[in-house]
Amino acid sequence: MSESRLEYLFKCYISNKYSGPEEEELMVLLSNPENEEQVQILMDRFMENTRHEIQMSDQAAASILNNILKRGKRCVIQKKNSKTVYTFWLGLAASVLIILGGAYFISDKKEYATAKEDSSSSVGLTTKKSAKILPGGHHAVLTTSDGKAIILDSMPNGLLTQQGNTNVKKLGGLLEYKAPASFIRDTVISYNTVSTPRGGQYQIVLSDGSKVWLNAASSIRFPTAFSGSLREVELTGEAYFEVAKNKEKPFQVKVRDMKIAVLGTHFNVKAYEDEAETKTSLLEGSVKIIQGKEAGLLKPGQQAVINFKDDKVKIATADMVEVIAWKNGLFRFEGANIETIMREIGRWYDVEIVYAGKVPMRRFEGKINRNAGLSEVLRILELSNVKFSIAGKKIIVQ
Repeated sequence: MSESRLEYLFKCYISNKYSGPEEEELMVLLSNPENEEQVQILMDRFMENTRHEIQMSDQAAASILNNILKRGKRCVIQKKNSKTVYTFWLGLAASVLIILGGAYFISDKKEYATAKEDSSSSVGLTTKKSAKILPGGHHAVLTTSDGKAIILDSMPNGLLTQQGNTNVKKLGGLLEYKAPASFIRDTVISYNTVSTPRGGQYQIVLSDGSKVWLNAASSIRFPTAFSGSLREVELTGEAYFEVAKNKEKPFQVKVRDMKIAVLGTHFNVKAYEDEAETKTSLLEGSVKIIQGKEAGLLKPGQQAVINFKDDKVKIATADMVEVIAWKNGLFRFEGANIETIMREIGRWYDVEIVYAGKVPMRRFEGKINRNAGLSEVLRILELSNVKFSIAGKKIIVQ
């Protein structure tokens, strides 16, 4: 059958306008590994439009999933190239679980010689009696120059405080600083710190108009208004910056002993203490990385990686879509191992990660919506034969 026929039947199905024979025909087409590329395009297109245009009913998604799982027991693993072997059925089943659970596609890149009979028929998440673990949200604490801590979650929208001549307003999950244009250069500046807990994120608009998205378990210290010849902030954790241009006042981010010098640009800094490396990724403009005697200049699409052990600055190209996926509400992985994935999950869902025995050797690629519940995310990961159990706020990886 032609692609147009498959697309037509798929559209009929998600809009609940189909007959019995059409449903059966669609399931046969979906179940054919030869249609893998076409089906993935349809799934990607559907998931891109889900929030705005179309919705698939739970019944329709469940029906597709059941058909896939039943047919999947008879599948043959497709060899894509010498490095990647995986089953089309697991990927397609994961896509439908994603529709049901509010997440996106993810698949295992581990090489298999044969498919287990029950590998795509069920998932084995074990949950002890405990409250459902929800995803993170807009949670942060503002610490003012006098040491006062303001829990932003509990504060109403509007004028929050005044720091010197700067007004601080809260607008949902955003904190905005506004200083008068006539601010005197030699005025004493006060500093504020915004900190997000595990399971929190927040956006800040600095007094110069620069925008900062702060990821979970992160903090940024900055002046309430920029005075003098340099705009400098200090970061721990991860943040995405869109810096307002001002040639007279360069912008600088300080991360431990590293400095990132910019004029006006878009970039992401990932500098968690539980990671072995600090990564600075440039989307637009140019930045200079300075680490001790080492230095490097980034161009758009490049990433500077500094290993804490040797302080060497290594520059290479990077997938910027993956880098800023967190800012856009996604987990996105391109060949990530289970430890990398679980560190991100631990921060976002505020859970402890424990490994029972040897760490599973898996490589994953794909994306998951950060609004999905923890159980839904783990069920998708379990399609790749990694098992989890939940005990309170602890996730045990088996």
